[in-house]
Amino acid sequence: MIWIVVAVVALAAAPLAAEADATSAPPVAAQAPGTIIHPLPGPQVFPESVAVDAASGRFWVTSVKDGTTFTSAVGSPAPATAFSPAGADGRTIATGIAYARGRLAVAGRQTGKAFVYDARSGRLVGRMRTGLPPERTWLNDVAFGAHGDAYFTDSTAPVLWRARRTRGGYRLQRFLDFTGTPVRYRTAPGAEGINVNGIAASADGRDLVIGKRNDNALFHVDLRTKRVRRVALPAGAVTTPDGLVLRGRTLYVVQNTPSAVKVLRLSRNYTTAAVRGTITDPSFAFTTGAAVYRDRLLVVSSQFDTLGSPAAVTGTTPPKLPFWVSEVAAGTR
Repeated sequence: MIWIVVAVVALAAAPLAAEADATSAPPVAAQAPGTIIHPLPGPQVFPESVAVDAASGRFWVTSVKDGTTFTSAVGSPAPATAFSPAGADGRTIATGIAYARGRLAVAGRQTGKAFVYDARSGRLVGRMRTGLPPERTWLNDVAFGAHGDAYFTDSTAPVLWRARRTRGGYRLQRFLDFTGTPVRYRTAPGAEGINVNGIAASADGRDLVIGKRNDNALFHVDLRTKRVRRVALPAGAVTTPDGLVLRGRTLYVVQNTPSAVKVLRLSRNYTTAAVRGTITDPSFAFTTGAAVYRDRLLVVSSQFDTLGSPAAVTGTTPPKLPFWVSEVAAGTR
């Protein structure tokens, strides 16, 4: 059964959110009752993605600006701390992050680098790269499949990459070329050139759902056969899809604009979906990633549409500080 959470605030609260000082956390009036704000220290974080350990509630957040990864705990409003500092292991930029079986996988965007870490110690387990020049690769998001393999989306190259687990660590390989499939890449400046973005894996690690931002589309990938099929959606079901979270057949789709999380119900074969509702909160600000822990949903506000953004979009208004992750009700039971 799906319960949809839609935050409601008094109209008088809207000016408060708009006029908030750029050096302060989101004001209390700009979040719904029950929302917990997780501050991320630093003036230029521009967070992108979040991953959580379903056993402990520990979570990790990436910084696009300098590659820092932060860590904190669900339910705790204490500021996050650095799990791995900026530039560690050559990680100067970080987008997608995923957790499974004590491992963290991190995508390195235009650097073409991919990383796997021991989630407890922070020890580097694998460091790989696509081998493509920065203008031809954009490792965006990542999800773990079966056997501990990590699958990375590339928003520029029409390739689904796999970090194959080996005895000595991990090896990056081209798992699937999207050429000739329903996923059709296109080249364009700015956000219009962001193709495949978010990715989520089924519980058994045999199926993937991926999002294509510039087409407002979702696709299913069967990892056993490599068959790719477009997910049939109602018209206008999702816009600017980014991070994806799959729990059973409930799919959470994070939207950049408007900042919200769409809740979809997938068919058994993942090829059709119905909209169950929308999760919003006044604290959401250009949302890009999410993770689910029990009945709580962690949502990243990247503020990519503000001054200094390293993303394909930007703006002239300074970001609100500190950057943050919102913890809200997941809306599932």
